[in-house]
Amino acid sequence: MGTAEVRGTVSTHAKSKAHRRVIAALAGAAALTLGVEAPTSGAPAVTVGSSAHAASIQGPRRSALERLEEGDAIRKRLLLRGGRFELTPTVGFTLNDAFQRNLLVGAHLAYHLNDDWALGATVMGGFAFNSSLADRIETERPEKADAGAFSNVGFLGTVEVLYSPLVGKFALFGRSVLNYDLHLLAGLGGTLVSGSSDVESATPTGVVGIGLRTFVTHGMALNIEVRDYIYSSALNSVVEPAGDGQQSTSADSSISNNFAVTIGFGFYFPQDPEVSD
Repeated sequence: MGTAEVRGTVSTHAKSKAHRRVIAALAGAAALTLGVEAPTSGAPAVTVGSSAHAASIQGPRRSALERLEEGDAIRKRLLLRGGRFELTPTVGFTLNDAFQRNLLVGAHLAYHLNDDWALGATVMGGFAFNSSLADRIETERPEKADAGAFSNVGFLGTVEVLYSPLVGKFALFGRSVLNYDLHLLAGLGGTLVSGSSDVESATPTGVVGIGLRTFVTHGMALNIEVRDYIYSSALNSVVEPAGDGQQSTSADSSISNNFAVTIGFGFYFPQDPEVSD
């Protein structure tokens, strides 16, 4: 082998060795940056990505659904209902009365077992006034109106279960952020129906309803509800001939849906709500 060939072989070998040293140095620098052991000289170089490094520290990646299932989607949420008493003075009025409209005045008391469920009671007294139909009858048939009578609500009392399936927030005039909830209610109780002796009665009552509660502060809320009181009563008594020129009155009772709208302003105790984890 000639001298030129020997020199070429040595030069090529030196360059190859230098290349390996440069690659090993770069691999060592990358390993120090990523926190893994550098490959020894002569060992195959290993490229480690940032995702693999994160996986080695944090474990396997989890889906968004798996992360949500581990806890509440909303942290540090104000529990505006749970564990609190609610006292709500209430006014309202009935909607579908044929002869006597009823102004309702009363109060609602509830204890919220948690932020979703509550047990409560509502009591209201009624103050009656004529509908347009009753005024027309009294004007056109005064003798019939005087002889008969119209029924009205004297008292309503129910015990209820309340459930709040929807809660949220909204911005009022772009300045204040208010909390609200949509709630459902159902319960049992009784109604005292007033009027003449023909229509007066005390009758079992069922109630269902839906309401919107808006918290103006953490301890006070405006509550608007639509309720359906279901009970049996007579709307009015009618005059019937009894023979010998005499007259008598009678009334027929039937089960009916009696709708009412109520508006209340509630006070919550304790005034400061709890905060979720």
